Parts: sequence; structure tokens; C-alpha cells
Amino acid sequence: MKKTILSMLFLLAGIGCFAQKSGIIIGVTDGHLGKYSGYAYMSTGTANNSSYPETRWTPGVGFNLGYQFGFDLSNRFWIDASILGKAVQGKAESFDLNGNNVVPWSDKAWIWGLALNGSINYRICSGLYAGIGIEPTGYFKTDKLKENLEGRVFDFPIVLTLGYEFKNGMKLSASYKHGFKPLYDNAFASNTKNNKEFGISLYVPMFK
Repeated sequence: MKKTILSMLFLLAGIGCFAQKSGIIIGVTDGHLGKYSGYAYMSTGTANNSSYPETRWTPGVGFNLGYQFGFDLSNRFWIDASILGKAVQGKAESFDLNGNNVVPWSDKAWIWGLALNGSINYRICSGLYAGIGIEPTGYFKTDKLKENLEGRVFDFPIVLTLGYEFKNGMKLSASYKHGFKPLYDNAFASNTKNNKEFGISLYVPMFK
């Protein structure tokens, strides 16, 4: 994972040498689309008159902070490349078996990540634009959440963006990110929900 992080940083440094504009980007996300509820325990029924509860994974609010570089291709097309630090909150609920007793539990924690976002954007009219891109992301310490089988998750989500660029260069955008791997997978339940997020971002130009 350290090699991956260093590679991303060197790549971004190289990209920055050719950028025509750059600035800080901050964002907030909500991951409830990736909420999962269900269980696949090997047994059915009850233990000591207590039914097996569902295992639940609820991704919550998240935050992004990073730096973005822009490259103009034409009057209507440009490319954005960003490196992002990420923090995503998640809550897991499941159960343990103590002999014949069912013991429910819940756990909440922050999952940290590092992402490299690249997108191509098209100016529709005035400052309104739309974009599509990918966001290779490494999530660390996901096993801070009790019973999570994955200590690290590396994903390549697709990101769709709709935004508006103001005359001063600031950009406000809404995005949908569709990942291909879950952030939580419990021994009693196979999580079929991939990581999905809605997000709002604000880009503040520093150099242009």
C-alpha cells in the first residue's frame, strides 16, 4: 500500500508540472446508497428463544480534502486531476454466539482513504458542465470495524459529475460515485452492496 501511495504522489507531481490551473477542493459525501441489511448465517431459527438478528452495514457521512489540477483541451472540454484525502464514517451491527445465546452488538468507526481522481468535463452552456471519470481509492484500517473481514480495500469507482463554474473560477459540483467493492463484509453475511456515494464539492482556485 505504501508503494501505491508513493506512486500516486509521484504521478500527481508530474501532472502538476503541466497544469494550467490548480486549487483546493473540499467535499462532503453521503454513502447510504451502499447500506446493507441481511444475513447468511449457517443456521436458521432461534437460540434460547432469541432470533438471529440481521447483520447491517450503514455507511454514513464522509469528507474529502485535496488539491486539483486543471488542463484545458478546448473551449468546451477540459480535464481535472485531483489527489484526495478521505474520511468515511460507517456503522456495523451484527451478533456473536455465546454458547446458545445470541449477543447483538454494534460498532461505529471512521475509515480513512487516499484517492486519485481523474475526469473529463464538457461545458454545456455558460458555467454549467458535466463530467465523467474514475477515482482509484485505497481505504485503510477498515478492520477497525468489528468483524470486518477486510483490513484494506482498493477500489476503482466511476464518478459522474454535474457542476457550475463561476466567473471567478470557483466550481460547485454534485457527484455520484459507483464503486465495485464493499467496505464491510462480515463472517455471518456476504455483503452484496458496493460502495456508493452522493457528494457535493467546492473547488477554490489558487493559481490560474
